[in-house]
Formats: sequence, C-alpha cells, structure tokens
Amino acid sequence: MTMINIKLPHSRTCFRVVLTLGLCASLLQACTSTTPEAPKHEEEAEAEHHVSLPTMRAITMPVQKHLTFPGKVIALPDHSVSVTPNIAGKITRVLVVPGQKVSKGQLIALLDDQQLVAQLQQTTAPQRTALNQVVQAQIALDLAQKNLTRSEALFAKDIVAEKDVVAARSQVDLCKAQVEAAQARVAEAKVAPLNVTTQLAWTKVVSPISGVIAQRFLNVGDMTDPSKPIAHVVNLNTVIVEANMPADSPAEPKVGQTAFITTVALPGIKYGAKITAVSPIVDTTRNTVSIQLLCHNEHGRLKEGQQVVVSIATVASKAALVPQTALVPGADDPAEHFVYVVRGGKLKLTKVTVGDAEDGEIPVFEGLSDGDELVTSGAYGVPDGAILDRGAPAK
Repeated sequence: MTMINIKLPHSRTCFRVVLTLGLCASLLQACTSTTPEAPKHEEEAEAEHHVSLPTMRAITMPVQKHLTFPGKVIALPDHSVSVTPNIAGKITRVLVVPGQKVSKGQLIALLDDQQLVAQLQQTTAPQRTALNQVVQAQIALDLAQKNLTRSEALFAKDIVAEKDVVAARSQVDLCKAQVEAAQARVAEAKVAPLNVTTQLAWTKVVSPISGVIAQRFLNVGDMTDPSKPIAHVVNLNTVIVEANMPADSPAEPKVGQTAFITTVALPGIKYGAKITAVSPIVDTTRNTVSIQLLCHNEHGRLKEGQQVVVSIATVASKAALVPQTALVPGADDPAEHFVYVVRGGKLKLTKVTVGDAEDGEIPVFEGLSDGDELVTSGAYGVPDGAILDRGAPAK
C-alpha cells in the first residue's frame, strides 16, 4: 500500500477535509450496498409459481347422494353353530382343523365307545336266548299240529278215542301260547339295547351344518359333554349386516331397498345388499334407527363380527363429476377435500364437498359451479395463487 502524505495548512481546513472524506466514504458504501438482487429474486419467485397442468370444465348434473354409516356382520340364524356331543365322554379323535370346509353330517370327532360296546354285547345276549326259545316253541307247535291232524284222522276211523283228539288240540294251544310268549321275550330283549345303541351312535360327533371350521376347542384325550363344544362351524355365504342409521338423515330406507356394503380394508370392493328390516323406534341414547340388511358373501371376504360401512342412496342432487386425481387433501385436516380452480389465470385452492367415488370419478356437490375450470391432476403441493401456463387447454 502506498502512503500519501497530505500537508494541510490549517486545522479548520483539516477538519473540513476529513468531514468531506467521511461523507464521500458513506456515500460510496451506500452505493455499493444497493444491488439489483431484489428484482432478480422476485423474477425467480414468479418463475417458480408458473405451472403447466391439465384442466377441465365442470359440468353439473343430477347425481345420487349416498348416506354412509357403520354396520356389523353377523351370521344367519343356525348358520353359526358350536358343535357339542349329546353324551359325556373322552375324545379319541378330532378330524377337523380351523379353516377346513365341512358338509352337513360330516364326522367331526369320535368319543371312546369301548364301555358302550361291552354294554351292547351284554344287552344282546338275552335277545339271542329269546330267539332260540321262539325256534324251539315253533318246532313244538309244528309237532303238536301234526299230532292233532293224525289224531283227527284216526278218530274219524274210530281207531282212537275222542279224548285223544281233545288232548292233541290242547297241546297245540299250549304250543301256540309258548310261541307267543317267546316272541314277546324277543321283543322285550330288542328294546333293552336300543338305549345303548343310541348312545353308541352319539359317540360319533357330526357337523349339523355345512360351512367352515372357525375354531377348534378340544383335542384328543380331553373330556367333553353337552356343555363343552368341540368345534365351531360357520356358514357365511349369506350374512346379516346390523347397522344404526342416524335418525336425522335425509334417507328413508324401506324393506327391499338395495344398498352397498364396503370395508375399511378393501374400500374398492362393494357388496350388494337388501334391507330386510327397519326399526320403527329411534334409539334416543344414540339418536339412531336400527336397520338390518341381507348381503351375499360368496367369496367369504366378510367375516362374522367384522365392522363394515353401509351406503344407502338418498335424493339426487346436482354435482360435478371430476377425476379423483383432481382432489387435494387439506393441509390441516387430510379428511377435507380441495381442488384448484382457475381464476384470472391463477390457481385458487377451493374447498369442496364430495360423495362416493366410482370408476375413478367423484361427485362434487359443493364448491364448484357449472363451467368452472379446474386442474384435473398433478396439483398436489402447488402453492395457492400459482400462475397457470396454458400448455394443456381446458376441454
């Protein structure tokens, strides 16, 4: 750095020079600190707010509104059964596992039958004895009848006395009585093992309905009785949905009216249902009306006790059908829905009220007017007020 010596003639003059230099330095610093960065930043910000997105014109038309409310899946009466034996006993075999399909009358389990088999053998012994007695009495009757026939022939020829014929007839009557008594003992002996035979049949536990094994409670070696179920069988090809509809809703459900059932897990799958009952009483605690629906469930996706969503049609209202891709979730509440409407070449974030989506389209009941231009896709994250470049003109 080169040092410059300035010789000042007077102190007052020196002060003026220093003051002048200071003012010059301040002006120079102010000039150098003022740069054209602000206009450049505004241009960049304006460039960032320019977007090119596809748009469409809203066309309003009558669209059916749907009222949705929760429901619960239950099995039809006698379609959800706990399989229990008719007698107490020890389980020797269980022939089913959870998830297995079974038919009505299919064997579920076997109980120990050794004691009953022994009792059956004991009760059938008197029956065999009685049958032998019948055979013997029948043989004696045959001989007595032959003797009577011979005696009557000899009496006709005056070879034997009448008393011999009377004695032969008495013997026949006696043999007939013995045959009848033996047959009665056979009938009595047949009754004795019936109870044992019935209990022996009950050692085979079968499914009372066709369905699927939902649960298995007992295993081999466990003791069971009529109060202890071995397994639980359900048939859910057709199910009942019990639901509580808000009493103040605009819907007026009637028996026979169609409805739709959806689940949280698979909202895209709809199950057709029919209303089978509508309660005439309002639950004042919850301000709801109980309704019951019958729903076909051929694929078995609906499970007993599952929570579902019931959708019932109400009066038709005017709405604009827009693509689902046009919707943008709310920043503070994702349950709220917004669309970007084009106003004066800029995008205006507009809150809308929508219905149920179907085939990629969703009805907008509030927030759009007929002829409004809106962005159909790609607007998520776009700032409110962005300028729309007309790369894709509205249809």
